[in-house]
Amino acid sequence: RDRLASFAAAATGSSNRIERLILVGDAPSIDSAELTDKGSVNQRAVLANRQALVEQLFQSTPPPSVIAPV
Repeated sequence: RDRLASFAAAATGSSNRIERLILVGDAPSIDSAELTDKGSVNQRAVLANRQALVEQLFQSTPPPSVIAPV
């Protein structure tokens, strides 16, 4: 949380700032089409397959698994 807060403080704009994050134990899956054959992340597939995690990021009072700057 401290590192995230320090990073956010140094950000020059909203596109350079991380507001919240969740550490996920599994990497994007090629079998779930989250990765392309070239190794790029398919954002649409990740958002669809991990919808519950994305929803947690946007809750007004996020659960403890969501890390936000102090």
